[in-house]
Formats: sequence, structure tokens, C-alpha cells
Amino acid sequence: MTMADETTHRLIPRVVDEQAAQDPKRIWASYAVSKDIAKDGFRDVTFRQLSRAVDRVARHIEANIGKSNTFETLLYFGLPDIRYAINIFAAMKTGHQIPLCSHFNSLVYNLSLCEKKDCHNVMRSEGVDAMVDPLLKARPMKTFQAPTLDALLDDDEAVEPYPYTRTYEEGIDDPAAIGHTSGTTGLPKPITWTQRSFVVVDTVWRFLPDLDGRPSYHKVLSRAKRCYQTMPIFHPFGFFSAVTDPLYRKKVLVLGPNTLGPIPPSTLELMFEYGDFDSLAGVPIYLEMVAKSPKCLAAVAEKLKFIFYAGGALSKPAGDALSSRTKIDQLIGSTEAGAALGHETDREDWDWLCLNDEESGIVWEPCEVKGSGSEGEAQEQVYEMTFVRSSKVEKQQHVFWHSNVDNVFRSNDLFVKHPTKPHHWKFYSRRDDIVVTKFGWNVNPMLLEREIAQHPAVRHVVIGGTGRRHICAVIDPVDDGQGAEEGELLDRIWPMVQKGNEILDVAGQLAKERILFSRKEKPFPIAGKGNVQRVAVLKLYQDDIDDMYARVGDGPGL
Repeated sequence: MTMADETTHRLIPRVVDEQAAQDPKRIWASYAVSKDIAKDGFRDVTFRQLSRAVDRVARHIEANIGKSNTFETLLYFGLPDIRYAINIFAAMKTGHQIPLCSHFNSLVYNLSLCEKKDCHNVMRSEGVDAMVDPLLKARPMKTFQAPTLDALLDDDEAVEPYPYTRTYEEGIDDPAAIGHTSGTTGLPKPITWTQRSFVVVDTVWRFLPDLDGRPSYHKVLSRAKRCYQTMPIFHPFGFFSAVTDPLYRKKVLVLGPNTLGPIPPSTLELMFEYGDFDSLAGVPIYLEMVAKSPKCLAAVAEKLKFIFYAGGALSKPAGDALSSRTKIDQLIGSTEAGAALGHETDREDWDWLCLNDEESGIVWEPCEVKGSGSEGEAQEQVYEMTFVRSSKVEKQQHVFWHSNVDNVFRSNDLFVKHPTKPHHWKFYSRRDDIVVTKFGWNVNPMLLEREIAQHPAVRHVVIGGTGRRHICAVIDPVDDGQGAEEGELLDRIWPMVQKGNEILDVAGQLAKERILFSRKEKPFPIAGKGNVQRVAVLKLYQDDIDDMYARVGDGPGL
């Protein structure tokens, strides 16, 4: 019997209602009431309140657009708070499916998602007119207002229960929500997650046996009781946390204030000072902020049992600073394939993944990537993570349930193997990130980008140069209010570039004259997980890049 056969037959709406009936006072989530965390503190939401809020929204949806027997798409756009989870749970009851449209998406991206999912209805919260109105102008749709959070959590008013009548057999493959790819390599692609996507998390992760004596991520995650999730619920990492941690692991979901935009360092410091949590989940951009704050680092050592991160590479200085104070593990996955089944690593291996190939159906395919080491050094063998359909584990292979993939899913994620520890892999780059120079030399831009991005004057950096003899860089500097001239700024950053160049072959190194700086009228496009949308940046600055090559040339030498 495989792990996926040991299913608990618990669909999401039923779990919510069962928990509300069996343990109504148990806390589902706790969120910061406002940006003034010191003054206003946090509000706890019980499972009784969650269940009543879900039923309120289900009645509200039905009153405005009726039930659906075909899982019609309903777009919800709101402030980044717990209503995203409440509304998605409610839509499951009314037969609709809600896309997780990121606040960081461009109008073009959100319009593309609405068109691909044939969306004609929009529910909106207060405070998001600037994002919703342009979308409605480009694609007219029926719109109605979402209930406020205070109204949904009102304990005094009676709520008529909204029954969920689907049996396990009827509902296991019903749509639960719509995610989308990150948009780092083009227009996002919508991916429909079914109820099975979450039930398997409930079963497979819990029953996953140890690997070489290393406990599964589920066992690690279960050591904590309250997790501060820095990602909003409209992000897949945030949404899966809102479902799996409280519903299946009995953990409390802790969220910050529902302000728009990225979390500022000051808010992170307040969360660590006043928040009640013993674990942290997030993406590298926020972990980097934590690592740069003495206040946060002190709190990490004092209160956190572990940190989990996903969504990109964490710089070595930040990772070392955090791992010296608590345990760090990382998740790897995608919207299509879900998270690969993983196990705890040793503390010093915080930037490595211990992956269960057999239970995930992972096959590591060797790839030839030239230019991966310094001149004269042996090149590391690089492997692409692929998922191969397996009769033994196909019931837990997320990617084959809701895509047109036949038997092999290529992740485009490249890794290197640990020299001594089995099952340990380190992320190398995306296959589609590789810059292929004019003469076929392949350059991994992340090696250089990570070095340059460590400079305090640099916010983001993108390496380009595909089809050219030499690579180039577009640097997005931190606005420190000093208004430094580009030449002065380049001189300050150049030593870090030189350090990064030492990692690369001579043929792949970056010359000083092939560095551009971003302009305020052309802000870098950012994906929902805080990553730069590489293709979009290079396209946005294509004319500037062409002008630069025309001006300085693309001939031999640095």
C-alpha cells in the first residue's frame, strides 16, 4: 500500500466545519490588526468564526451570482488578509473556483488569467480600486463588494449554515483554487488545483517515512505550534500554509497587517517584537531583511524553532547569519508540480535540499552546462529535476492530475549533487535563466547576480547578453535619497562585481562598461514571490541594452 492509499477522506470544507463543531474555540489564525502593532496588537480567529465566515460568504456569493454546477471562475481581489482563504473555502461550497491573482501582477498578467479562465465575475474588497478598476476597464465583468472582515467575524449576528453536500468520491477531483506560474519567463499560466492537491498533503506528507534517519518535513513542521507566514494568502506558499498548517497540522497561522505592497523592514521588526510565533515561513527577500536586522536576529535566536523558505536562493551571508541562530530548511516546488517531498538537513547544510526521489517520482537528468566554473577548474555535473510518472506513486504526483503532461514533467530547475551526502541537492539555476553567448558559451547569471546583490546599494540585478559575445547587467539601485551619480555608484559597486567575476570563466565575465542602471520611469517588474521577472526586465530595457552595445562594442576582451 502506498502512502497515498492511506487517505483520510477529508475534503477542505468538511474539515473546516468538523473542526468548528468539535473544537470551536481552537485558533485557526491570528493577524496583526493594523500597522501599529505595538498599539493594536493581534486578533485571534477561531474555527467557529472561520466556519461562520465561510457560510456568510457562500450566502453572499449565491445571492450575487448564484450557485455553479460547472465550477465557473470567480475572481476575488482584496486586501492581503485572511479573506482570501475564507472566500476560497466559500467558493468551494457554491461550486466556483477563485484564482490567486497576485497584487504584484501587471494588468496584462491579470487580464491574461481572466481571459484564459473565462472569468466574468469579480468580488472585490475595500482598498483595491487602483488595481481592480483598470482590469474592469480592459475586460468588463460583473462586480460586487465583498463583506468586510469585521462583518465576517461578527459573533453576535446569527448565521445560517451553508451545507457542503459533496461526498469524498464526488468532490476529490473538484477544483479547489487556481494558481498560476510566477511569470518570471513570460505570461503566467493558470493551474487548477483540485481538492486532491490538498488531501494528498494531508496524507502523503504525514505518512512519509524517514530517509537515512532524516525526518520528513511534516515532522519538522509539526514541532512548532504557531507559524508567521510572511507571504500573503494570494501567493501559493501562503495559501497552502493557510490550508495545510491549521487544518491538517493543528498549527496557528500568524499574519502581519493587511497593507498593500512588500513588507517593510520596520514591520518585520514589530512582528518579531510583539508577535506570538515559534516558526517562520517566507521567501528569500524577507529572510534577507531579517538577517540584516539586529533586532530580528536576536528574536530569531530567542523564539524560533525553525525557518522554512521557498521561492528562490538565499544569499550565503543571510543564510549563515540565520542558521547560526536557528534551524533552516527550504522547500522546492512549483505551481504545476507542488512541493517535492523532502527531509530535514543538517544545520550546516541549510542551502541544500534532502529530497525523496522514490516517493516523489523524481529522476535527475544530467545536463551539459558549459561555463559553470572558474577558468582551469573542473566543471560540476549539473542535473535537471524531472518528474516521471510512476505507477507506484502516481497518486501523489501532483503534476499529472491537472496538466497535459504525458509521462515526464521537466521542471527546468538545475541542481548539483552533494559530494558526500546521498539525496542532497543544491539549486544551481533555472535552465531558461542560462545566458547563451554568441559562440554557444553558457553563463549561469545567478552566480554573478548573487554576488552583486549583496552590495547594500543594490536592490536587484539582472544579467543578460544572450546572442552577444559578452554579457551585460541592468542594476536596480537602492534609492537612498542621496542622488548619487551613476559613475560614483558604479565605482562603489565594482569591487563586488570583480569578486563575482572570479567565479566565472573569463568568457563569461562582466565588464564595467556593460553595466546599466535602472531608471525611475522604468521600474523593475517583480513577481509575487519578490523575484525579478527576468524576461520582462530585459525586454523593458532592450533599447537601452542595444544602445549600450552599439556605444561600447561587443568585441574581444573585457
